[in-house]
Amino acid sequence: MGELKPDCWICKTLREPAHLIFFESRTSVGKLNPDQYFRGYSFVTLKWHDEELYQLTDKNRRSFLEDMSRVARALAKTFNPDKMNYELLGNGMPHLHWHLVPRYKTDPMWGRPIWTGSRRRRRLTREEYETLVKQVQSQLAG
Repeated sequence: MGELKPDCWICKTLREPAHLIFFESRTSVGKLNPDQYFRGYSFVTLKWHDEELYQLTDKNRRSFLEDMSRVARALAKTFNPDKMNYELLGNGMPHLHWHLVPRYKTDPMWGRPIWTGSRRRRRLTREEYETLVKQVQSQLAG
């Protein structure tokens, strides 16, 4: 496994804020996005700095992809979206991390990528985040 990169914002904040984390494995950390405009929007982030899937060993790539799938399944069971969006971009933050975005037919951007429109951020109270974390964790355990 690789190392953390001192000038990478994602490496520095891998486990912060701690109250948003609901999953950890050998390869990944799963946490809620502080912006919950799309209920359940989460990240699954590689625990060390690599920028491309092809840079990972077969074993680590399989583990990272399985973690993403396992978290996506738990998010789907928790939030019952109409569709799950999966994005692995890295243009702005070149550190492997999945955006898992539950999408709902009721959202104003249904049918379009989440990056295309202007929208307000939705912040929750600490207690609301903790409730969501517990709900996802219960699905991961089940």
